[in-house]
Amino acid sequence: MENRILFRERLTDLKTAADEAGGVLTQTEIREILKDMPLSEQHFQMIYEYLAEQNICVTESKEQAENAARDNASRESESEDNASEEADPKESRRSLAMYLEELDSMAAVDDAEEIRLIERVRSGDREAKDRLIGMYLPLICEMAEDYGEETLASEDLIQEGNIGLLTAMDSLDQFDSAAACRVHIINTVRGAMEKAMSDSRDGRKMDDGLLSRVNHLNEAVHNLERDLGHKVSVEEVSAYLEMPLEEIEDLLRVAGDQIM
Repeated sequence: MENRILFRERLTDLKTAADEAGGVLTQTEIREILKDMPLSEQHFQMIYEYLAEQNICVTESKEQAENAARDNASRESESEDNASEEADPKESRRSLAMYLEELDSMAAVDDAEEIRLIERVRSGDREAKDRLIGMYLPLICEMAEDYGEETLASEDLIQEGNIGLLTAMDSLDQFDSAAACRVHIINTVRGAMEKAMSDSRDGRKMDDGLLSRVNHLNEAVHNLERDLGHKVSVEEVSAYLEMPLEEIEDLLRVAGDQIM
């Protein structure tokens, strides 16, 4: 169980490293990140294929990586005009399918065993805790898919659900029955997912609101310069909009000083 969780963390580390390197990693860098995992050569080949499906280029040398990074940057620049196109949801589901396949290899646990495991976890049994966590991981994946990637990708929701699961496991001793523990686990996982989606929606609303304010400022500057016949100052715009000078300066910094 610990190896599975650690492997998921290492996959995230690989993606982060690839993002920082322009979407390219060398085989040496990959092996260094995964050095604490018991992986065979066949495993590494599968990982290279998995990363390729995530649009991460795997090269044999640093020179090849630098050339590939430049090529990626060039392609990204050429594709900016198509930025409004939706990303293919199949891309995120490939790695999700890999996760599900890994979880399917775990032995099934029936209701009676779940109750026994909960009782053991409440008494501090570490082995039972790992087993119970493994039992709930497939359910977390199903819950993530049920949300239909409303505001977050399934993988992100799974990660949030896993955090909620671990949080719930650490507080089972507060409940008097296995049934209450089961409800607590489900509610904590669902709450973690829904909070993540809510935070994501709030972030988007904030971005939209900020963009609206910048556009409003831009329009005001344009109209005022047209009416006055000269390039206006921040003070003039502040008086025109009846907006504090500090707020206008903040908006100008967000807009990159391209408005005035």
